[in-house]
Amino acid sequence: MKLTEEWTMNLQHADVRRILELLDTAEHLDSLDLRIGDVVLQARKPGAAPLSVLPIEAPAATPLAATPAVETRVVASASAPAAAPPAVSMPAPAEVPDGMIAIRAPMPGTFFRTPAPDQPSFVEEGQQVDVSATLCLVEVMKMFNSIAAPAAGRIHSILVAHGHAVEQDQILMIVDPTEAEDAA
Repeated sequence: MKLTEEWTMNLQHADVRRILELLDTAEHLDSLDLRIGDVVLQARKPGAAPLSVLPIEAPAATPLAATPAVETRVVASASAPAAAPPAVSMPAPAEVPDGMIAIRAPMPGTFFRTPAPDQPSFVEEGQQVDVSATLCLVEVMKMFNSIAAPAAGRIHSILVAHGHAVEQDQILMIVDPTEAEDAA
């Protein structure tokens, strides 16, 4: 029997979240590769074999929202229009100076220094911050997540450019908490 009609399905944000929750809770499932229409969803648990490289002509790979224990990526298929890949920041140095605090991305997404395009940055290098002050945003599928200062201090360095893609646990900023004590 030959199918003459093309069947398509749109993958919604809620669908992806549910798929990732199922993968996260499945005891005997380490990874998942799913193709729906022009979208390929690849997800794996930490420690699972690396994600396969699909023979797809489009170079774009876009991280999706993931539960903390699942790595995810969506790849555009060859029939989808090619889009420019998101700008990827260089990985931050693995070493954080002694006594300083690394502010890390809680999930893969896009780093934003401002609350809106026409507003100033939340913080600048050298600026004093209070505990729980908003430092930046990480956007995942149109959901903006505020990143707060874990301690009062001075912004020692900002390691990611505004609008660049970040990976989970990537260092975004470094805060010097000793600067807050010296100022008091």
